[in-house]
Amino acid sequence: MTVLGARPFMHDIKVFDYESHSAIWAQGHRAALWAALTCCALLADDAFAQGITTHHDYDVTTTGLERVEIADDVTLAALSNGPAAVQAPVSADGECQCPACQAAKKAADLKKAVASAYAPLFYNNNFSYINNPAYNDWYPGDYFKQMPIGDCWMVDMGGQYRARFQDEQNIRGFGLTGRDDRFLLHRTRLFVNAKYSDWFRVYGEYLDAQSNYEHFAPRAIEENRNEMLNLFADAKLMDEAGDLWFRAGRQELLYGSQRLISPLDWANTRRTFEGYKFFYVGDDWNVDCFYTRPVSLDLLHFDSANYQQEFFGTWATYKAIPNQTYDLFAIQFNNHFRINHYEFTTLGGRWLGSENSWLWEFEGGSQFGTNTDRSNHSAGFATGGLGYKWAERDWKPTLWAYYDWASAGNVRGAGNGFNQLFPLGHKYFGFMDLYGRSNIQSPNLQLTFQPAQRLNILIWYYYLFLDSRRDTPYNVLGTPFQPGSQPASRDLGHEIDLLATITLNARMDLVLGYSHFISGSYYKDTPGLPYRGNADFFYVQYQWNF
Repeated sequence: MTVLGARPFMHDIKVFDYESHSAIWAQGHRAALWAALTCCALLADDAFAQGITTHHDYDVTTTGLERVEIADDVTLAALSNGPAAVQAPVSADGECQCPACQAAKKAADLKKAVASAYAPLFYNNNFSYINNPAYNDWYPGDYFKQMPIGDCWMVDMGGQYRARFQDEQNIRGFGLTGRDDRFLLHRTRLFVNAKYSDWFRVYGEYLDAQSNYEHFAPRAIEENRNEMLNLFADAKLMDEAGDLWFRAGRQELLYGSQRLISPLDWANTRRTFEGYKFFYVGDDWNVDCFYTRPVSLDLLHFDSANYQQEFFGTWATYKAIPNQTYDLFAIQFNNHFRINHYEFTTLGGRWLGSENSWLWEFEGGSQFGTNTDRSNHSAGFATGGLGYKWAERDWKPTLWAYYDWASAGNVRGAGNGFNQLFPLGHKYFGFMDLYGRSNIQSPNLQLTFQPAQRLNILIWYYYLFLDSRRDTPYNVLGTPFQPGSQPASRDLGHEIDLLATITLNARMDLVLGYSHFISGSYYKDTPGLPYRGNADFFYVQYQWNF
């Protein structure tokens, strides 16, 4: 094994052979040679052996030399007889196997594991990086992760604090209302995850959500004091050809792109369910079969499941093809709560993928069943998106073009169009939350880029219009907006969303958002609406995971 040392100078990097105590070359282009050394290809240009004479000048302990190991079959002559390149061994998939590259890869993997430890569902958090001997950083809460108890138990404890200031102009309530408000939301989540060996665990998560300084009464999604968001037990039933688990208790649900099923993280309160789930995790497939009831908010008592609603189904994900994901789903929602009495079945799928710089996503479904008025229900939704990522460009811009459609009903305001189930409504059809996924169409463009390592920018433009004038618009909750007014136009308007996310560290971020809505002919020409002008929305959010 030949061991070389490279010392950075003002303009050069000089390379020295430790075994023969002789100089090999001095490279006049510092950046090029340094990059070559660190990726294990030593590249010689024009200048060789320029005044490197003593071993002491390049001793790693006194001058900060970087050592690079080169394979035994590399001769010094190859390095000193003009332009040459020496490549370290690579694996079958093209990955460099030299010690320097492998160390760099392990460091990058560890950094990624730290940054991604907190999952969208906290019961999927992964704190195994704590056990990595190379981990020498520290974040508040690390001490309470991966705590062994006895011989078989492993416990994680932690949480999240989030604060968000919102300034709403003409949108307080749901829809374009003409009312303004400013308020401050606080949310605290605390969790305990106790795992016994590799076949059983218990998970609990506490939530406290509150709203302050508002002029109007808080929305239902903004305040819920001292509640249990998750409380369940998991047991492994089988571990041959994949793992089969059973879960019972209160649990959040999240599937696909969250267009149909989501815990709704934007909401201060989040959304949860009670019930049972079998879930299989294999090499090629993940399959969930769940039977649940939505948990209803109760400001005076402990939240409980709504036994007049049933929500169950199967969601399967095929993941065997690299860079592609296929989802298939069959979902049943039976609602007999208050005045609504409907039963809807939703069948559909999603295809998400990438090839080189191209990206795509397609999702859609058909919905059928029985409406509240006992008529037959027939509806559907579809989303198509095509994107392109300039990964090698400065700022790494990514551009998406989407088209969204969700069918209308045949009776105005009756809810006979597509039922959006339990979605992440805030993410789609604009951050101002004016519309839900029913009786709507929208071509939209999304641009993201990264001007700095810790700064990400999103710009999202929507043109929004009704699928049919026979039905009314539906707000983000899926309830009809002004059903007593016959729409005079399909043109709802335009929305532009601007979002800046500043990553303070692996556990904290700051988000600044601004949205502007330009009202269309529907608001200007339809009689009986509360407001006909434009609207604005500004917010600042701080989040800390611990």
